[in-house]
Amino acid sequence: MGNLVKMDLRRLFMSKVFYISMAVVGAFNILFQIVPPIFVRFLAPSEPIHAQQVSDIVASPFTFTFLLILMVISIVSFSYADIANGYIKNIAGQVRNKSSIVYSKFIAVGVHNCIFMVVSALTSLLGAAIISAMGMMKLEMDGLMLQAFFTFFIKWMLSMAISAILMFFTTAVKNKTVATVIGVILGTGALGMVYFGLNQAIENIFHVENVEIQSYVPDQLINSVNAGTNIAVVNAIVVAVVCTVLFLVLTVKVFNSRDVK
Repeated sequence: MGNLVKMDLRRLFMSKVFYISMAVVGAFNILFQIVPPIFVRFLAPSEPIHAQQVSDIVASPFTFTFLLILMVISIVSFSYADIANGYIKNIAGQVRNKSSIVYSKFIAVGVHNCIFMVVSALTSLLGAAIISAMGMMKLEMDGLMLQAFFTFFIKWMLSMAISAILMFFTTAVKNKTVATVIGVILGTGALGMVYFGLNQAIENIFHVENVEIQSYVPDQLINSVNAGTNIAVVNAIVVAVVCTVLFLVLTVKVFNSRDVK
C-alpha cells in the first residue's frame, strides 16, 4: 500500500495539468485582489480604504466557483491517467487486493486537494498583502483565525466528497467524459436552481415548509459553510463523511467486480 501511495504521489507531482491549474488559480487570485482596489482608487479617489480580514481569505480559498472547476478538472485528469495510459493493468497484477489501488489513488487526491487549496489561499493572501502595501486596502488579522482554519478543513473534507463522486466515474465506471461533465456541474454550483425547484416541489407535494436540499449536498455546502458564523457546520461534516464513504465503497465494489483492462 505504501509503495502504491508513493507511486500515485509521483504521478501527481509529474502531472502538467496539476501545475497548470494551480498556476491559473494563483494568478487569478492575485489579480482579483490587486485589480479591483486599483480601479476603485482610479474612479473614486475619495473612496475610503476598506479593510479585509485574513480569516476571510483563509476561510474562502476559492475566490470564484470557476477556480473550483480547475481543481475538479485536475482531479479527473489525475484519477483517469493510469487507465488512459493502460498501466493500471500492470499495477493490478502486482497487488493482492485491487481495492488498494482505489484507496491509494484517493489518498493522493487528498494531498492534491490540500495543496491546491493551500496554494489558492496563499496566493489570495499574497495579492491582498501587495495591495495593502500599496496603501489601497488594509489587511487585518482578527480573532477568528481558528474558525477560519476549521472552515478551511471542512471545505477540504467536502472537496474529498466531491472527489469520491468523480473517482466513481473515472476509476469504477471508467468514463472520463461523464466525470468531467459532472465535475464541471458540481464545481460551478449549477445545480442550485435544480435544488430550489426540488425544494418547491417537495413542499407543494408533501405540504411541508423550509425544505433545503442545498443544505445536504457537498457542491453547495463547499461554498456556504462557515465555522466563524456557525453556518451549516454540522451538516457539512456529516455530508462530507457520508458522501465520501458511500462513493468510495461503491467505487471499490464496482472496481473489484470488473476485469482491469
